[in-house]
Amino acid sequence: MRTGPTILRKLSQVTVATLMVGAVVAGVGTSASAADQTGNKPSVVEIRSALDRISNGTWTESDIDLLKQIPEVGHAVPDPRDPGTLTTMPARPIEPSVKAIEKASKSGIGTLAISCWNQWSYVEKKDVFGSRIYRFNVETEWCYDVTTNKLVNIDRAVGYINNETWGIYFRGWQVDSYGVRSTKYSGWHDKRANIEYCVGGNVGCYTTTYPYIYIELGTTAGSYPWSWKVASSSAG
Repeated sequence: MRTGPTILRKLSQVTVATLMVGAVVAGVGTSASAADQTGNKPSVVEIRSALDRISNGTWTESDIDLLKQIPEVGHAVPDPRDPGTLTTMPARPIEPSVKAIEKASKSGIGTLAISCWNQWSYVEKKDVFGSRIYRFNVETEWCYDVTTNKLVNIDRAVGYINNETWGIYFRGWQVDSYGVRSTKYSGWHDKRANIEYCVGGNVGCYTTTYPYIYIELGTTAGSYPWSWKVASSSAG
């Protein structure tokens, strides 16, 4: 009669021990699974290596795929496969500015003898997801003498960055140049920006690019001073 309860107590102890071991094993399995999931995410070292290869031009599709796993990083990385898109808006006539009128007067040209024009061009760059990462704009305004067909002046020559995402920083101009050549039949407008790229996740800033637009005016662009063309450009 004493044997029965003793055996039951031992069986109960074994059962409880088995359940406890099972719970521990299950817990280990869950932890291992979570660790595996964490381990699948790119490390900071892997991210930096991929960014370095994109910066120096030795990247592969694997680098692009790796950066896409972390959207907060990928959306701040310019796609090396994207050459950029250049858009040139038609030149439009504008009223002479005070500066243009003063220049014409000093040159002995009447106000009615000058014609002034505005032209806007821009290049856009995409991130690795195909979204626009920034737009680099260049605007030029110039006037010419309708009697002699000579350029009077370049009245306005500006450039600016807009529509940029987080992590894209404009750091000034690498090149900022414009003018009328000595013959007065041609001119130029050259803008090259300095853009720095930074990402989060303890990676920081990793590269700089130099998007540019170079515009020719006058006889170097066509037959007349009001001719213009984007001679060269790059989205960086």
